[in-house]
Amino acid sequence: MKKSIAIIILAIVAMSASAQFSETIPGSLRLGAGYVKDFPGMGGFGVYTEYTMPMSDWLEGGIGLKRISTKGNPRTQSVTEFTKATTLDFNLLLIPARSEDFALKIGAGYSFSFYKIKRSFPVYENGNKEAQWIPQESKGRVSGISLLGEFEYFVREDISAGMRLSLSKAYSNVLMAGPFVAIRF
Repeated sequence: MKKSIAIIILAIVAMSASAQFSETIPGSLRLGAGYVKDFPGMGGFGVYTEYTMPMSDWLEGGIGLKRISTKGNPRTQSVTEFTKATTLDFNLLLIPARSEDFALKIGAGYSFSFYKIKRSFPVYENGNKEAQWIPQESKGRVSGISLLGEFEYFVREDISAGMRLSLSKAYSNVLMAGPFVAIRF
């Protein structure tokens, strides 16, 4: 927990320092959605919003909120499993390529996830060869790292659009890919 608090404080200090000393590059508010693949056999939809702030010409930090919902039948057709999660994300993106028209970004982040899941597990009783699938629901909090890749196209000076791909390791490996729109201030 102490490590998580230290990461949050460092991100806030870095963004505050950037906001005080950088007047040329504004921050942006992003809204995005995409397909989410939770674990084998489970897919769904996710939405996110994120505020990003340039820290330099080649580095950007962001704080975001994401909501995902997946379902599927990965183990048996008799039980539909699901994942519903809300995450608080802190991201740091490196910008290796930038022009007047586009930016390519790669980075990493740390996510705090609040989830509710339903999973099914096989139970064999009295030597039966056929399993009974028992569903179990649980909820909790976990945290973990994420990797991000992003392509952003600048439509106008204050509006951009792009695609984002993220792989998070919080309650499970979660892949999310989809478009976003950003408004710069």
